[in-house]
Amino acid sequence: MELNIRERTQKVCQALSDVKKLSLRGIAQSLGVSKSSVHRHQQAMARRNQYPESKLWESQAGAEWLKRLVNATLLIFCLKGGMGCETVAEFFHLLRLEQHVGVSVASLRKIRSQLETHIIDYGQEQLKTMPAGERPLEICASADETFFDQAVLVLLDLASGFIVVETFSEDHRYETWQQQAQQALSQLGLQVRYSVSDRAKALVKLALEEMGCASIADLFHALWELSSGIGRELSTQIFGVNRRLRQLSEAPENPALQATLQQQQTALMAAQQQFHQGLRQLSLTLHPFSWKSGTVQTTQQVAAQLSDDCQALLPLKIAQHLPDKEGSIAKFERQIQDLSAVVDLGWQWVQQSLQEQGCDPALQVWLAQVFRPLSDWQAQSQRTKTPALKVAYQSALQQAQAALTQHPLTATLSPAQRTHWQTWANVMVSRFQRASAAVEGRKGYLKPIYHNRRGLSSHRLQVMTTLHNFYLKRADGTTAAQRLFGKPVPDLFEHLIQQMPNLPQARRRKTAAKPENPALHNVPA
Repeated sequence: MELNIRERTQKVCQALSDVKKLSLRGIAQSLGVSKSSVHRHQQAMARRNQYPESKLWESQAGAEWLKRLVNATLLIFCLKGGMGCETVAEFFHLLRLEQHVGVSVASLRKIRSQLETHIIDYGQEQLKTMPAGERPLEICASADETFFDQAVLVLLDLASGFIVVETFSEDHRYETWQQQAQQALSQLGLQVRYSVSDRAKALVKLALEEMGCASIADLFHALWELSSGIGRELSTQIFGVNRRLRQLSEAPENPALQATLQQQQTALMAAQQQFHQGLRQLSLTLHPFSWKSGTVQTTQQVAAQLSDDCQALLPLKIAQHLPDKEGSIAKFERQIQDLSAVVDLGWQWVQQSLQEQGCDPALQVWLAQVFRPLSDWQAQSQRTKTPALKVAYQSALQQAQAALTQHPLTATLSPAQRTHWQTWANVMVSRFQRASAAVEGRKGYLKPIYHNRRGLSSHRLQVMTTLHNFYLKRADGTTAAQRLFGKPVPDLFEHLIQQMPNLPQARRRKTAAKPENPALHNVPA
């Protein structure tokens, strides 16, 4: 087989570096090329070897490492991070690679285009190999849209993070959602158990009519509406009082007024702390277990408690004379039933899973009410970043740990059984989803990518979707596709390295001629 230029260069480099030196004629005979060809390669190598590390890139191992470096840089910084090829070209020039690899902007754009094509092909191939079971996989979905030049529709599984739909659309009406969701769900063999949304009419109708599942209100948006309602009005009052106090401190002419404002400031700060505590209480209530007692909760119990927690905000509104122009408290009250419905849906999923595994009643009770709370509170304590919530979740975690240790059935399980049921509990915890934070996070990720690239094409969006589903990994080392379908997938980057061609050769630049000094003509006197 005939060698290309890079392969001949590597052979010549290896021959010149051998302990047993060969002449140019001997190297030419061993490689089956002309002596002049060997001589030209030797001269080119001498021109390239300008730095101490330059000789490394002439070998086969060095060339393979450069290929990995260039493709990894474009994958991480251009495709995943939204950086331009101009910046990457500057980076490679700082590494002094321009003599060994074509790292011009045009060359890098060509390589990036090849990467995008192979990434899309990889994703399509993997989706074809996903196992089709006897019945559809059940997911807890969430859908929303974000807007650029066009609307981007996003539908994903909250438990695994797998993006089912991510596409540009001219509108976000129910008919559009219906078409996109029906096609994607049928192709992947998925069935939606329940859908979490921000109560947009098209999304509620999509869940109830197209997906045939319950539509759950999103706790994230419900709490945000409270914060943007009476929470914002309370913050506005605090800002006004603080501004007047600063003005009086610069020219203290009315001590009585200043004392009155300080009292108002103290009362408003206490009210704000009470409001934040009320939001935390609403978040702590919406769980399958009571964080105080550790007992099992039902939808009816959670709805009653949420109603009481919401009513506790009314005295705060009255005491601070908050108009609540947005009607945030009333909006939250209208969503209580749709918020709390997820509790019973989660318990139904748990009971179905235990019955399918043929567990006896005693083991079912222990798994659902004693073993599962430990995984639930552990996941919540790791997920939250709010200090007060973390303290509450850790307290509930300690209580669950004590209950599990004291239960007589705990000591009868073998380590293998304990590992099996721990995996089951983690899956059940992931299937209890009360907020669409994953969709909001995806929308937040798309926005800077769109602005960095000054636009986003359908082709590039498809690349990013494939990277999300088959490349990004959680702390446990699993991808979204692996978590959803339960099947490991080949490493995307190693697949790309095998599919990508050799890097382009560095071009020898022509030295530009220096302009001559202009001739100065005599100026007539």
